[in-house]
Amino acid sequence: MDNSALWVALLTAATAVVASWVTSRGNAQAARVQAQAAAEAAHTARERETRRATQLDFIEQANEMGILYLRIPKYLKVEDQEARLASLTELRDQLRDSYRPFLRSLAVVSLECRPGPIAAANGVHAASCDAYGRLIAVEEDIRQADGFRRAVDAYQASVASFIEAARSAERET
Repeated sequence: MDNSALWVALLTAATAVVASWVTSRGNAQAARVQAQAAAEAAHTARERETRRATQLDFIEQANEMGILYLRIPKYLKVEDQEARLASLTELRDQLRDSYRPFLRSLAVVSLECRPGPIAAANGVHAASCDAYGRLIAVEEDIRQADGFRRAVDAYQASVASFIEAARSAERET
């Protein structure tokens, strides 16, 4: 073998080693990028599922309170003041019992959700406070019933606004 053949063989071997090294680095880099993209996609999916579960829990809690609010007008028609007051007091106690889980779900919405649903959830909370306050006014004076009905309508509208805000926020992601 002459010198030029030896040089060609060495150069070919060195090129093969460098090409192999470059290829393995490229494959490792591609694998890292792919793993990072998969981790980011999984994280995004977990965040979306957490937000969705949070929003569904809040809607459930708000609907439970809404059902109680919607039961109240039936008792406003009761002529016997003592019977009416007893029924309203019982429903008010049920509302108070459902308020703790509602507040917990509101707090979780404030931590997990986007600004639109958070603002809408705060609106539901404000409407609930107004309806509850008007219920107390109705217990004291039945002539306040129209104000209570309007407050319940506003509460129901605020729940619908929260649902729409949650939908819009999910469409944006």
